[in-house]
Amino acid sequence: MLEYNCVTVKGSLNCFSVRLDKKSVGILGEKDSGKEAIIPATLGLLNNVSGSILLDGVDLVKSRDLLHKVRWEKISAVFYDPSTMFNPLYTIGSHFAEIVVSHEIGNAEYGVEVGLEYLKLLGLSADVMERLPYQLTPLQLKKVAIALAVFLEPEYVIFDDLEFGLGDIGRASVMNSIIDLMGSVRSSFMFLENNPGILSRLADYVLVLYRGETVEEGQDVLQSPLHPYTIDLINGEIQEEKVEGKGCVYSGICKHSTPKCFENVNWVSMGNHRVRCIAYACGI
Repeated sequence: MLEYNCVTVKGSLNCFSVRLDKKSVGILGEKDSGKEAIIPATLGLLNNVSGSILLDGVDLVKSRDLLHKVRWEKISAVFYDPSTMFNPLYTIGSHFAEIVVSHEIGNAEYGVEVGLEYLKLLGLSADVMERLPYQLTPLQLKKVAIALAVFLEPEYVIFDDLEFGLGDIGRASVMNSIIDLMGSVRSSFMFLENNPGILSRLADYVLVLYRGETVEEGQDVLQSPLHPYTIDLINGEIQEEKVEGKGCVYSGICKHSTPKCFENVNWVSMGNHRVRCIAYACGI
């Protein structure tokens, strides 16, 4: 199990908690919601992380010496800009080979062979292996990044902004490819997205982040949103100017805000999900 316990990144993420087991988890939030810190915190790319990130009981925040072995084999990620995952001087095939050899799983030929099977599963031709990253279209590069993240079948794969750099056709192609993968590999998935429509197709459980705070989470968040921020985001009614509120972080611009919203707002359970909003605590 991969478990985040009150993970905090100063200035970005505040007490983020979630468990990844067999279900796919979606993290919904706009830019600067805090979701941008989740992958770097998980992979040990940040130094200012507190709380714990437990992988089968081992705290990755305190056990950074294990991260080299964990990456790709146990946890992998697809960054919002997939070009950052590649060395521009190496062919695509070389990237698959390097991961396998560096983790002592097999030889270079084995890495290319296994990687090729995943490229085919994602609808790419074998000649992609011989190309350099800059020779690929944004859609091809995104799919190669996905193949690179899943070809060792790690226990957990984290995706950041699937639609970055893609048009509607490319986005649909990537989503369909991931749905196929979800039925073919043993990995569990976490999706970091600002598009509720994507998460509605891919995630079983959704958390909503705003300014680093989780404001709502559950299984039917997108079908029956409760928090005003979630409702405004789904309806495309978020104000451009973001004013930090006290108490509820959305209170500064929420059209339903009352004086009580500026006080401490606790979690309230509502059916099979929970929300941090004073309206439900008051029974309004």
